[in-house]
Amino acid sequence: MTKDEWLVVGNGAIGLLWASKLRQLGEPVTVLCRRDVPSGLLTVEDLDEDGSQQSSEYDIRFISKEQLEGKYTKVLLCTKAFDLVAAYLDIRKHTKKRGLVATLCNGLGAQHDLIAHLKKHQNLWAGTTSEGAQKLSANRVKKTGLGDTFFGLLTDADENFFGKEFPYSGVQCENIERRLIEKLAINAVINPLTAIFSVRNGQVLEAPIRGIFDAAVAELAQIMQLSTFKYAELVSDLSHDQLHNRIANVARLTSLNCSSMFEDIRNHRKTENEYISGFFHRQTSSGQAPIQDAFYAALNDQSNLEMHKKKLLEMF
Repeated sequence: MTKDEWLVVGNGAIGLLWASKLRQLGEPVTVLCRRDVPSGLLTVEDLDEDGSQQSSEYDIRFISKEQLEGKYTKVLLCTKAFDLVAAYLDIRKHTKKRGLVATLCNGLGAQHDLIAHLKKHQNLWAGTTSEGAQKLSANRVKKTGLGDTFFGLLTDADENFFGKEFPYSGVQCENIERRLIEKLAINAVINPLTAIFSVRNGQVLEAPIRGIFDAAVAELAQIMQLSTFKYAELVSDLSHDQLHNRIANVARLTSLNCSSMFEDIRNHRKTENEYISGFFHRQTSSGQAPIQDAFYAALNDQSNLEMHKKKLLEMF
């Protein structure tokens, strides 16, 4: 049985937020939950133009893996980067072979790892977002910051139902890998600093962390200009000042937010370190990325974070 509707995999903050956006298109939306399958409507909290709290409700279907049936034409995977491939394989038999698969996850690498597992005629659309959201319960989410979302084709399969048009207006871009790298750079500075020092996003611009922030941005700007950097051609025009302004602006706009990595550390969960600082750790030779290497080591050694904090502060 074909289901010409969206299947959103993952009911985290971004999964819930995007389920509401897709439902606004007038199409049915089903959210696959790993645990805590809620009943009732999806509630999205937001501020109106006057700054007053408002809530909107959406008739979203929430299901468990055991309740999956039929084959979906459109799938949006909103998982942690390290879960992306496994999440797709869990639902692969419930996807149409000429359907659309889209991703919204942090970091870089997992999206490309997924390509080998797709069905023959499936298009893969990689997405990235700077929107802020906080999950309040299994079916309740709060918008915490404005931002941009982009989706672009990573694979363009023949005979796909949707061709080269993403079925959600205003988010399609031609060079998604450029967008993914820019978002990766933001995550590779803000997320590790907030997680290691247990601070909110805006505090990375304050002493004593500000020195590490500035140095981390400068290091990434240098890495992106290396001839050995895999995506150097895509970001050859991105200057240090542009990168610094962009990352600092995100930190200001989301100043009161806690990064996903900070939340993961605080709740003793696995982080996306391998796909953020780990990406730059693997993309560079010894000594080319000492700050990203330090972030990577610290987040892989959570029981000794105090020691890593001191080392980072001593470096600057």
